[in-house]
Amino acid sequence: MSAVIKELKKSELPFAYELTLADTLTGAELPLRVLRFYAEEHGFSVGTEIDDGAVEDAVDASRVCECAAAGAGLLAYTDNSIRGLSRKLCSRGYERDVADEAARALSRLGYIKEDAQIERRGRALAERKLRGRRRVISDLCALGYDIDAIRAWDAECSVDYAEICARAIEKRGGLPSREDGDREGYEAEKRRLLSYLYRQGFSGEDIRAAAALLKGKR
Repeated sequence: MSAVIKELKKSELPFAYELTLADTLTGAELPLRVLRFYAEEHGFSVGTEIDDGAVEDAVDASRVCECAAAGAGLLAYTDNSIRGLSRKLCSRGYERDVADEAARALSRLGYIKEDAQIERRGRALAERKLRGRRRVISDLCALGYDIDAIRAWDAECSVDYAEICARAIEKRGGLPSREDGDREGYEAEKRRLLSYLYRQGFSGEDIRAAAALLKGKR
């Protein structure tokens, strides 16, 4: 159907408009809610006539807006990457293309700030969970953040992975000791510690630097 925009007003959602279309033949009304930037970019105004293709697009846009409203609710509780939020929205029954578009829209609107999230989460993984560079990057990727953005953060961040590795060693009880003369026990404990540190994502260079830091404290 072709339609005339009968009403266009601000919605209770800060990023949306309430839109009412009236069929040009029957006068039947179709209430929709669409993203503000969608309405503005399409030049919507009261009295404007749109063809049937534009009506279908507006209906699709209303689904995206509904999904974006659900996404904004999720973001009120915790950070999400664009891909992470899209996955959550899909798990709540939204179609993949609608969820993807809604998540991108929320990023455009400033509700998702991936660079700031990568900085905050990356530091938390390193400094609070005591993880090395490889594990931090892997965990951020698993959360849905863009690998290029992660690498850019990693190249610029000031995380001291050697110091963090030293803290991880101390949390495990410190460096293995040879003082009791049990070489076999020493080697076994050393292997267990190295295995743990490698699983945490520390490099051999980090581990050697951490060991030197700890020996310097003795």
